[in-house]
Amino acid sequence: MGEAALASAGGHLHADHVRFAATFDDLCERARTGDWHELDEVWSGFTAEMERHLRFEEEQLIPMYARESPACRACAARLLADHAEFRRMLDLIGLEIQLKEVRAPTVQEFTALLHRHAEVEDRTLYPWAVRADLMVDTTTPGGD
Repeated sequence: MGEAALASAGGHLHADHVRFAATFDDLCERARTGDWHELDEVWSGFTAEMERHLRFEEEQLIPMYARESPACRACAARLLADHAEFRRMLDLIGLEIQLKEVRAPTVQEFTALLHRHAEVEDRTLYPWAVRADLMVDTTTPGGD
């Protein structure tokens, strides 16, 4: 991927985090009210968007970030471990949706991981990508 395309695509990553949190809250509300058919349809789109986001970071950002320093390498390893955990939890929640039995502890664990992971990326990976001209800063006014 060219640098301009990378910067353009990367500029959406922070916004993805905000959208994922809002969509997941909506999904939880649908589960709480028993709207299983609509939940299943929305879940498919949510998981596809999450996978796109994770894959972009894994293929375009994290490998370069890991080469920056031992601290970056350790952070990259943590981010990749989180990605693996996201995929495991997405599978688990998908199964719970199919069984019409989404469990509160699973939702709480996923939500906590989502927020913690976003905070780490917003504090480490994304600022590095902006400084390296690999990503447009969309987190501050006028940053695009």
